[in-house]
Amino acid sequence: MLTGVLVAVVVVAVWCYLNTKKPRGLPPGVWGWPVIGCLPSPDESLSDQVMKLRPKYGNIITWRMGSRTFVFLCNYKLASTAMARPELQDRPDLYSLDVLNEFKKYGLFNANGLHWYNGRRFAVRHLREMGMGKSSMETTIQYEAARLVEDFNKYSGHSQTLPWSINVAFLNVIWKLTADRRYEVDDPEVQSLHQLITSLFIDFQGNVVWFDLFPWVIPYTPQWLVDWLNIGEMSVKARKIKNFMLEEIKRHRASLNPDDIRDYIDAYLVEMEKENHQESTFCEDDLWIAVANLFIGGTETVSATMRWYIMYMAQYPEVQARVQQEIDSVVPRDTAPALEHRDKLPYTEAVAAEVNRLISVSPTALPHLATRDTELFNYTIPKGTILIAHQECCHRDPNYWEKPDQFYPGHFLDKDGNFISKKESYIPFNIGRRQCLGESLARMELFLFQATLMQNFTFSVPKGEKLPFEKDPTIRIVNIPKLCNVVITKRK
Repeated sequence: MLTGVLVAVVVVAVWCYLNTKKPRGLPPGVWGWPVIGCLPSPDESLSDQVMKLRPKYGNIITWRMGSRTFVFLCNYKLASTAMARPELQDRPDLYSLDVLNEFKKYGLFNANGLHWYNGRRFAVRHLREMGMGKSSMETTIQYEAARLVEDFNKYSGHSQTLPWSINVAFLNVIWKLTADRRYEVDDPEVQSLHQLITSLFIDFQGNVVWFDLFPWVIPYTPQWLVDWLNIGEMSVKARKIKNFMLEEIKRHRASLNPDDIRDYIDAYLVEMEKENHQESTFCEDDLWIAVANLFIGGTETVSATMRWYIMYMAQYPEVQARVQQEIDSVVPRDTAPALEHRDKLPYTEAVAAEVNRLISVSPTALPHLATRDTELFNYTIPKGTILIAHQECCHRDPNYWEKPDQFYPGHFLDKDGNFISKKESYIPFNIGRRQCLGESLARMELFLFQATLMQNFTFSVPKGEKLPFEKDPTIRIVNIPKLCNVVITKRK
């Protein structure tokens, strides 16, 4: 019997060694122990940990965590090349992402293959037709900006955290395109949804990471342990979001007029009827997941960017004054800032871009999967490897930025003071074939909201206080600013 046990131990040990041995040709990096690899620290964001590895290993870093092999691309050239490769486009099977979609690879963010291709092509086409990135969307954004000004006026002269309305304003823009609806600031439904989404962001860095890094344990994990680790809570929250989206789809079905398409949901329902055949990828599951993707992806990141922007304006009053002076010289005080003014406001644009660069609101892009062995910059990337473009490294690369760790709007101005709209190593909306499909809308929103607030208010640091400029430690997958007080003063 002892011999049998020893043989079993040896077999398991050999199996572990062979299955966790570092393949030849991988980029340099951290490999760790058999089976467990080198686990990330729970006390620091993954983005920050990778940045600390960069001085030792360079711009392309391998890190084995659990039974997963990750490769981080920390340079613009590497990221842009890799993200354009067709064999590096799929999303991996990560529990934390798949649980939100009921483990279906549908929707706009986490889909693969034909579902992703058809869904993205349809979304881009119809969102553009309904105004995304065009002047026809301008009226909607200006209306929400005006409502935001009205709400901010209530708090003029007071030191406090930024009003809740800054979140609702951006949500209303994307929800107008998606579902032709808007919310008032005090609507309990939108407040509940926002809290639900925020709690999901927090869950991403919780115990669910064990299922992401050791997927083979999932079938053997009893439900009581899933519940004890609070991993099951993600399923509960995801189901609530699904039910909300399905209710919205139900309302659209009841009032659908194919000759009067109001929004994205209407357009999809009509397309679903046209494509009613066995090979079609259009279905209700794909629709509710896509709508949830738009709802989540189109609100939190842009509203967080706006909060960072206001903090930077308060911290750098001389920059804020110059932005206001430029806006005043182009836009009459009784006129709302518009897209037609954009080309005449180079410094305003440069300041906004520099804030985006420094904050890197999405420090690491969504993960990609190598679907076959791939040669990349003289390295071999094995099939099944997860690749992640590190946006924050690109945004602080001294090879591209004169003052990488400082707030310096001059990064986006040429010698004649003109705004440089396209800069290498500036990828706030990701890069490649999976680039954010809402980029043009987000740029429109941020310009119009920022210009409108600068036209109407001055932001300052409360007397005797300091702005923390720290990321919210409870949410690490996106760089959300830590809550702080700011003084809002109405301009005369």
